[in-house]
Amino acid sequence: MLALLTLTAASCDDRPFTRDYARSIPNSAIQVGEYTDRTWEYVDGAGTTRELDKCEDLSPWDVAYSCASPDGSVVLTFNESKYGIKKPTLLIGDEEVPLYCTNNGFAGDRLRFCIPVSDPAVPPQPVPRRDKS
Repeated sequence: MLALLTLTAASCDDRPFTRDYARSIPNSAIQVGEYTDRTWEYVDGAGTTRELDKCEDLSPWDVAYSCASPDGSVVLTFNESKYGIKKPTLLIGDEEVPLYCTNNGFAGDRLRFCIPVSDPAVPPQPVPRRDKS
């Protein structure tokens, strides 16, 4: 029975990339620790994982989080809602890197991990309709 559940869970996993993949891609961001900790790391241009300070809610109105590297040269920002995170961006110096995020997919482990939207592993995104005002 356990084997059947494991196979079923694995076949339901439709994530476009894995946590290990995100750890191998420069300019990725990976949530670590507990889900409620809001502690993240990022992967620098050389492929080394670096810590970010704990994310802080900058605006209680729209739940806008920001977490920076200890030296302030890299900043991760995102808005959080009950549907996930919106507008995740890694700011490296003056360069903004939009991110695509997913999570481990299981109720007990909702830790997120993100890769740059320019990465080929990111699934095609719907194009917003321009014919509606």
